[in-house]
Amino acid sequence: MTDEQVLLARARSLDPEAMAELHERYYRMLYFYVLGRVGERMAAEDLTAEVFTRLLEAFHRGRGPERHLAAWLFRTADHLVADHHRARYRRPEVALEEAWAAAREEERSDVVVQERVREALEHLTPDQRAVILMRFWMDLPLAQIARELGKSVGAVKLLQHRALAALAKQLQDLRSDHGAT
Repeated sequence: MTDEQVLLARARSLDPEAMAELHERYYRMLYFYVLGRVGERMAAEDLTAEVFTRLLEAFHRGRGPERHLAAWLFRTADHLVADHHRARYRRPEVALEEAWAAAREEERSDVVVQERVREALEHLTPDQRAVILMRFWMDLPLAQIARELGKSVGAVKLLQHRALAALAKQLQDLRSDHGAT
């Protein structure tokens, strides 16, 4: 058994020290992953905390991951982020006119580009999205991404290649509208 598997087994038995160690190991990585998807610090903090709350609840019910903890955490984060975006779409916090009136022209362009990239990321599979954000947002090496997701380096390379191709296709019209952005 690896160190990670031993730690996960201890956490599944609700060992508080093991839960604290899991939180310490994964919080920062998950936080930046979620932040890259939602773009707001407070929302990212709340959603990341919710991932760990759901992990603890799963362990209390005798469920949760038995292996590949990182994959479970990132998949849970994906679901929470999707719920967050759906809720914001249904109940916008600020009127669009107010937000745009306050922004300068170049900021508007940046916002449009960021939103289009965020939308394009939503069209990827959860594994592809995780690889792209871990690789390019968090600047993690392929070997570490493979370990975190419980996949081979070759599988991660393939996910990255397919994700980049899908993003290029999704963003093709954005390039023509905004130059080489």
